[in-house]
Amino acid sequence: MDAWCVFLYFATHMLTVNSATHSLIYIYTAMSADLGLPGVHKFTAIGLLDGKPFDRFDTDNPRKTPTTNWARRHLTTDYLDKGTQSRLSKQKWFGVNLDIVMTLMGHSASDGDVHVIQWLHGCYGETNPSEERLRFVHGVDKYAYDGDDLMSFDYLTLRWSAATEAANPIADKWNGVTVLTEYTVGYLCGECIKWLTTFVGYSKRELRDRVTVPDVYMFTRKTNGTTLTLICVASGFPTNTPAMRLMKNGRVLNTDDGLNVCDTLPNDDDTFQRRIAEDTGYRVVKHWRAGDRTTIPTIGWPNAVLLSTVVGLCIVALCLVVASYSCPLSTRADSSFRTANTLAYSTSSSWLMSFSIVFSSSSERG
Repeated sequence: MDAWCVFLYFATHMLTVNSATHSLIYIYTAMSADLGLPGVHKFTAIGLLDGKPFDRFDTDNPRKTPTTNWARRHLTTDYLDKGTQSRLSKQKWFGVNLDIVMTLMGHSASDGDVHVIQWLHGCYGETNPSEERLRFVHGVDKYAYDGDDLMSFDYLTLRWSAATEAANPIADKWNGVTVLTEYTVGYLCGECIKWLTTFVGYSKRELRDRVTVPDVYMFTRKTNGTTLTLICVASGFPTNTPAMRLMKNGRVLNTDDGLNVCDTLPNDDDTFQRRIAEDTGYRVVKHWRAGDRTTIPTIGWPNAVLLSTVVGLCIVALCLVVASYSCPLSTRADSSFRTANTLAYSTSSSWLMSFSIVFSSSSERG
C-alpha cells in the first residue's frame, strides 16, 4: 500500500482574486456597565476584512490599533490617529444613545442588569476585471440591542426600519434627517468600497511578499482500540481555503472511505493549519527481539501484507523545493516486548517510516 498526502496550495496571487466577493465590516459594542472581566470592555470597536479582524479599539486601549501584519505594515500614523479620534467620538455617542434606547425599552441603570447595544456597518464588493476598484454588491447598516435586532437601513429604499415597536421613534426621527441618509448611502456605496479596495490590495501584497513553505507532517496515531490512523497536517499557509487530498494505492480517498477532513484553524501568526486523517486498517503490533519468540504477530490488513514504509507526497504550490525525510520510529526492542505505532511487523531491531515532500509552483508572482 502506498499512502499519499497531497496538499494543494494555489499560487498566492490567485488566492484573493479568485474569491470574487470581499467585505469590509465594522462592529461597535457598548455596554451599560463595566463588568470588570478580562477581555470584556465597556466599549469595543473592531474592523474586519473578509471576516478577519484587522484593527481594534477598546476602553482599555483607546487607540485604533492594527492587529494583522498587512495593517501594521501599511496603515499610516495619520490614518490611525484620525481613526482614533473617530472612535473616541463614537464612544461618547454610544454612551448617550444607549441610555436613550434603554429608556425606550423600559430599562434603567438601576435595574441591576447590564444592557448592550451594537452597531454593524460595512460593504461587500466583488472583483471587476475591467477596473481596479471593486464593484459594489451591497451594504449593511444595522443596530442590535441585548442581542436582538433593533433597526436597520435599506440603501435601496433609503429608509430606516425598526425591528421592534420600541425603536419606531428612532427610525422615524432618522428618516427625517436628509443629511444622515445621504451620508449613510455615500459611505456604504462609495467610501467603504474605496477602503475595501485599498485594504484588499494591501492584504494581497502582504501575501505575495511573505510567500513561505508551509510545514507538512505525516504520522500515525492509535485510535479505536488498536487500529492506526494515518494523519497529514499542513501548517503555515496564509489562506483559510486549502485543498488537501489523501491517496491510497493511486486513488484519492473521500469521506465514504472513512477520510476525516478537519476544519481549517488559525495560527497566532496570521497563517492557517489543516489536517486530514484516514484509518489505515493496520493494528498496532508488538515487537519481540529475534529469538525471543517464535510466533510472529499478525496485522489487520488483507493477506497480511508486510510493509516497512509509508510513502507520502505533499504538494504545496509555492516554490520549487524538494526535500526527503527519513524518520526512525521505535528503533530498538528490549528483552521484553514494546508497543509501537508501526504499520507492519519487522523482524529487524529497527524500522523506518519515510516520506517525501515536494513543493512546486508556477514562477509567476503576479
